[in-house]
Amino acid sequence: MKKLGLIAGEGELPAVMARNASKKGLEVVVISVSEELDPEVADIASGIHRVDLDDMSRVREILRNEGISEVAMIGKVWRKETYKPSVEEAIERIAHTEPDRADVSLLAAFVRDLRRAGISVANQLEYLGDAVPDAGVLGHLGPSPAEWEDISFGFNKAKVISEAGIGQTVIVKNLSVVAVEAAEGTDEAISRAGRLARGCVVVKVAWQDQDKRFDIPTVGPDTIDVMRAAGARVLAIEAGRTIIVRREDTLAFADESQIPVVAVGEVEAFEHNDKRRRSVR
Repeated sequence: MKKLGLIAGEGELPAVMARNASKKGLEVVVISVSEELDPEVADIASGIHRVDLDDMSRVREILRNEGISEVAMIGKVWRKETYKPSVEEAIERIAHTEPDRADVSLLAAFVRDLRRAGISVANQLEYLGDAVPDAGVLGHLGPSPAEWEDISFGFNKAKVISEAGIGQTVIVKNLSVVAVEAAEGTDEAISRAGRLARGCVVVKVAWQDQDKRFDIPTVGPDTIDVMRAAGARVLAIEAGRTIIVRREDTLAFADESQIPVVAVGEVEAFEHNDKRRRSVR
């Protein structure tokens, strides 16, 4: 049986990926880079190895010993962990040729390091099933015309910050940016926006030229919970390029919370922008 290595962070996505890979007839060997690993992974994986972020060179050794030539990467790794001195030193050994230390740059450097060892990294979407939605209103509630304007406005602003490597999320209200995600992550950015203004629209997009092997943007029930607490009123994600963890539960929770969830692409964002421009002439 062919093996797939799964480099796993926190959250439920490693279990989703392991389950789908197993259904495809692959034996899954997990390398956990987080102290917390979804217990369901243990029921699926044929083996689990724990590796600290400051000792990522062990990953190549484990994969070689397991006879694995392809890996997938999924799950949350907290950015704050990379600021520990020992981890920063390990990062420099791998990413010293990168122009910056943004998440995408660090992950790209790690992928190249694996490739030099003869290990390829799989497209995440291949093992995520319907967790990545197409464009449309995803729950039972749709945004108002004014909210669609904020979604369109926020989509374009989010694309700018993603292209600059800053973050993937902006929170807007009345065609004004209230908060921008940076190293603190989406949830903290939403909470910060809630302290400044209630009734905001949250827009999350993929990185510019998103590499489908890693760091695909993710939302889930926790996102809706944070939005509820912050008084945010709509969640918009980029269609075909954003993962919804526990999609059914997330959308049910959003409906219960009276929070519309929509997936939009550049076409939809442009159409709403165009309508707004025509209406103000």
